[in-house]
Amino acid sequence: MTGATGRVGGRVLARLLERGERVRALSRNPAAELPDGVELAVGSPGDTAAVTAALDGVDAVFLVLVGDVETEVRGFTAALTAAAPRLVLLSSSSVVHPVPHRIAEEHRAAETEVAAATARWTFLRPGPFHSNALWWTGSVRGTGTVRCLVGNRPGAPIDPDDVAAIAVRALTEDGHDGLAYELTGPQTLTSGDQVRILARAAGRPIRFEVAAAEQAVAAFTAAGSDPVVAEGNVAALRSREVPWGRPNGTAERLLGRPPRPFHAWAAEHAAAFG
Repeated sequence: MTGATGRVGGRVLARLLERGERVRALSRNPAAELPDGVELAVGSPGDTAAVTAALDGVDAVFLVLVGDVETEVRGFTAALTAAAPRLVLLSSSSVVHPVPHRIAEEHRAAETEVAAATARWTFLRPGPFHSNALWWTGSVRGTGTVRCLVGNRPGAPIDPDDVAAIAVRALTEDGHDGLAYELTGPQTLTSGDQVRILARAAGRPIRFEVAAAEQAVAAFTAAGSDPVVAEGNVAALRSREVPWGRPNGTAERLLGRPPRPFHAWAAEHAAAFG
């Protein structure tokens, strides 16, 4: 697997180990801190030679791509052979977003490359995660304010652990090959709603503001994005047509239970906003 130290990948790893599965994790970091019993393979998903070695004897792969997604996926799929393992790709529901933007283009390209390389694929397409709220911790602690860059449109965020649970099912069960799952949480919330829930959980007032679109573009550009790309991404995230705007029931069907609501995640992470 890749992404073993990430918010979703870390939970996939933990759940696989709970099942008694043997896990090999591909990481760029040769000193990556992994649980006992996890085999470390050093390299990036875009390093075909490293991936080829890491895939030896592997039955199923959880693939997370970061950075230059299109380059990484091409390097990864070049290592796949006719006897490719089952492959579960963490994609994004941005691929079905009707507003053109770079995030969607990258994930569509990744899905296309994977589907061309193997028939044993499953795509997980979550929208925003509950854990995206952790982006706000610095400003909450510093000024008691959330200044939201992505607007205040309604959405149905999902818990990363629920996505991980679905990933493990797709990795270990038959019946998921060739399927793409758009994953939402159980309730529709605006960013302002989320902040009010966080304030109750943390037991403190938190002010909520929406940054002007041009300020959001400037912030993403300052963080390293191309200005044109940043403008397209901000416009898409603030549009009325976000595909994660309401619960769709897919996660509940796959989990066999309702996904965890945001207020439960907020209660668990309240100390981060205190």
